[in-house]
Amino acid sequence: MTQQPPPVDTQSLAARFSQVALAIVLTILSVVLLVTTHRLRLDFGGLELPAGLLFGAVFQVTACVFLYAATGSRLPLAVVGSLWGLLAMPFLGRGVGGGVLFPAAIGDQIQYSGWIVQGIGVLLPFVMIGVITLVRRRGRAPRA
Repeated sequence: MTQQPPPVDTQSLAARFSQVALAIVLTILSVVLLVTTHRLRLDFGGLELPAGLLFGAVFQVTACVFLYAATGSRLPLAVVGSLWGLLAMPFLGRGVGGGVLFPAAIGDQIQYSGWIVQGIGVLLPFVMIGVITLVRRRGRAPRA
């Protein structure tokens, strides 16, 4: 006979504090990685790929999947989405080549990668929450 593992505690105050602490650590890593690499581009057979933005999106999705898998709760994803903009704020001003919030024009070409990286950092965790919620609701639907 196989023994069922005990249910994971996701509701107690200690569990919630642990979830928030884990989310804060991953948000700090996410901000550092996304802000520093969002302008990285790679030439691939004559095609210029936004490798930094792709890496950032993959990292953010992976971090969200990890947080949900490790905690079984959507709270850490909400923390990441809510904190990301606050933690990125020191990097959001104008600098050489523009900041993340206010993309600069280099030559005559406007740099939108700053806005895209904000969408990846802030919106992607909330999109993941929506996907998880939809999957959970479909799993509860009565079967005919």
